[in-house]
Amino acid sequence: MGLPLSYSFRNLLRRKVRTGLTMLAVALVAAISVVMFAFSAGLIRAARNSGSPDNIIVIDRKAANQGFSKVSERDYALLQSLPQIKRDAQGNPLISPEAVQQTRVTLGEHKNRPGTIRGATPRVFEVATTLRLTQGERFAPGRKVMVGELAHTAMGVPTEALAPGATLEFQNETWTVAGKFSAGGTALDSEILADLGDVMAVYVRDSYSTALIKLERESDVPLLIHALNNRNDIQVKAIGEVEYYRGLSEGYERIIFLAVGMALIAAVGGLVSGMNTMYASVLGRIREIATLKVMGFRRPQIIRSFVAESVFIVLPGALAGCAVATLADGLATKFSSGAFEIRVDLWALGTGVAVALLIGVAGALPPAIKGTRMKTTDALQYA
Repeated sequence: MGLPLSYSFRNLLRRKVRTGLTMLAVALVAAISVVMFAFSAGLIRAARNSGSPDNIIVIDRKAANQGFSKVSERDYALLQSLPQIKRDAQGNPLISPEAVQQTRVTLGEHKNRPGTIRGATPRVFEVATTLRLTQGERFAPGRKVMVGELAHTAMGVPTEALAPGATLEFQNETWTVAGKFSAGGTALDSEILADLGDVMAVYVRDSYSTALIKLERESDVPLLIHALNNRNDIQVKAIGEVEYYRGLSEGYERIIFLAVGMALIAAVGGLVSGMNTMYASVLGRIREIATLKVMGFRRPQIIRSFVAESVFIVLPGALAGCAVATLADGLATKFSSGAFEIRVDLWALGTGVAVALLIGVAGALPPAIKGTRMKTTDALQYA
């Protein structure tokens, strides 16, 4: 018969201070691990989950992205006649012409903040189906704009600075925030939407940046992309919307690599520190291990008991750390010219618990094995 679990529980109560401090250390390691992995996952999710699979983005054939693209009105007119485009109840094609501008925005005392302005028509709500009005009204002609849920984070200003009714200045014009929108956690959440005509006028543009097209069938996407990219009468290139944003995410690889690296460093550092704590705790009980051997308990039974006791210590710490880490869920974080939300999901929580359990097992196993392998006479005299 092995050592009962009650033996392990009683040992926890006998060493209340050490047990409490160990739990606290494990909770800290678990919380840091969860937040760092959630940060990494949130950045990847924001960069790669943007776009709809039945949408294509059309930009200038010579441009790398929307910001440097010019789509002429002639090319746009040709795009409208494509038979693969989905149409509304009135037979109008679901195609959204857009003008994208990187600019500097002033909001009261907050001067020269980086912002992305996207000029569009009301058609954008039918093509970009993730767009949803959450507060106030939609953008409209007359310098009335909508701001994304994460625009304030991307610009580094308080939420109230972009509340409906607030004013902002860019391109020597004053604009009024009419409402706020959500784009489902995609890249658009960091942008400002304005009337296409207003944006074209203030930036003196005679061409669009891009055209977003919704197709009748998702299966038509690769066929239409191939057809447009091989036409000579139109100077554009087409990319699947999902593929476009996934390609942009490659530019964030260094940031993602750094975030993942920091998460791993935090996890490994905490793991080593926690293992040292657990190792010292068990190593200080060599005499107790020898006594158990004298009482007739076998080596595997003693090792299992000490590992179980270690797990009993780290598991509450892991759960406490995960509970603290959930406070970061939904926290908006700025990166590059955009922003994303940290999402503490089950995967991130699982990493925190896994790190804590690894601390418990790896910290208790080596000294327990060492203690059981020592000669009983030597172990009883171990200082």
